[in-house]
Amino acid sequence: MYMHKAASSLQKLFVCGALKYGQPGHSILANSGNGHAKFWCRATTTEKLPLVIATRYNIPFLLNKPGVGNYVLGEIYEVDDKMLNSLDDLEDCQDVFTREVQDMNIGVGEGTVPCWVYLLQKYPEKLLSLPYLSSYENSATHPYVMRNRRTHKHPPQEDLAYTAA
Repeated sequence: MYMHKAASSLQKLFVCGALKYGQPGHSILANSGNGHAKFWCRATTTEKLPLVIATRYNIPFLLNKPGVGNYVLGEIYEVDDKMLNSLDDLEDCQDVFTREVQDMNIGVGEGTVPCWVYLLQKYPEKLLSLPYLSSYENSATHPYVMRNRRTHKHPPQEDLAYTAA
């Protein structure tokens, strides 16, 4: 009985940035101490959204600006509430991101699936002048800086206004 209840409380989460498999933040999803996360399938957004790399830490952000950018490729995971809470803490949810449900496209003829996704709601307009990605890969050109390596003298909102020299 308990197992069934646990399974039914899983929710779907769409990730398209550093949390993807093979990317620098994936260890967070892989760490069972943070909660449960199991790969479900690949997917794309049903709307075009701007996916950009920004801040001095080269963080990928999905901006809440439907109709701009590309259909973004990502992965859907089945996660429990504990994992969502861990990610909310990590993603500075109150300060920077909001987590909302959007339909994701899981393939031709397969239809769409509602998933949680982290979106950047408030951002400087200049982020819209950055290159729009359809898929995020960490690179030597824009190396992702892990959270524990970041200097905390820059609050997230201030860092979003950062411009590389």
